[in-house]
Amino acid sequence: MIKRILIALDPDVDTQVATIYGIQLARNFDATVTGLAVVDTEQVAAEVSGGSVGIMYYPEHLQKMVSENTRKEAGKLLAAFEETVSTAGVKHSEVMEEGVPYERIIEDMKYHDLLIIGRDTHFFYSQPEKKTNTLSKIVKKGTVPSLVVMESYRDIERALVAFDGERSVARTLQWFVQLQPYGNELEMELVHVNSGSSERSRDESNLVLRLAEDYLRGHGFKNVTKTVLEGDTPGENLLAHQKKISADLLILGAHSMSALRRIAFGSTTHYLLTRSKVPLFMCH
Repeated sequence: MIKRILIALDPDVDTQVATIYGIQLARNFDATVTGLAVVDTEQVAAEVSGGSVGIMYYPEHLQKMVSENTRKEAGKLLAAFEETVSTAGVKHSEVMEEGVPYERIIEDMKYHDLLIIGRDTHFFYSQPEKKTNTLSKIVKKGTVPSLVVMESYRDIERALVAFDGERSVARTLQWFVQLQPYGNELEMELVHVNSGSSERSRDESNLVLRLAEDYLRGHGFKNVTKTVLEGDTPGENLLAHQKKISADLLILGAHSMSALRRIAFGSTTHYLLTRSKVPLFMCH
């Protein structure tokens, strides 16, 4: 059951979409939504210390000025959030914190059931065009699932579960079943991408999906289907199938990736995250 929903606020348009998703879930569960704005003090300090020789004579003054501007922008985000959720008539609270964004968000996740966050994260408010890698760290280290939203809202009626039997996606599915954010009447399609062509590999795929189906049906999900896709490009295959069946949500795990590639997600997850037009329900 969902009773507390955390929404990470930044200046990007998908934050407005995240708020809409949060409002809908809050209405369904009589839950409280928390809008969190984080003043990135670490980035402020880095910007000041990286300044020219001329401004280095006034580091304290400059840091104070940048911090004040950043707090003003955070205040605007919170005011807009408060107006939106108040108009919607849902219970809400607003929080402004200082620190490293992903650390503050992860700390607040401990006291919420779900995080809703936009795919394009820009938490350095004084430079809203500057991207951060906050999202990857949150999904990797967060204590509850994240609903990662895109630039537009859509009602959730059908979900595609990218299921391979690995621990990450199994945990994600368990979280989804326990929370049931969209109820157990939701249409669920379990999909496994099989890169092999042997009968044994197909049997293994069918076994994995059957076990997941049994789990879903044991928790009251009746509208469950299974599909085995064949191919060597899981991300492309999954996204093509999502479009084919008009799924409104992707459910998947986030796998660790080599630091060399600077991606905290597995390659398939990264592909879906960067190209999907529908939200993703994820945890590590």
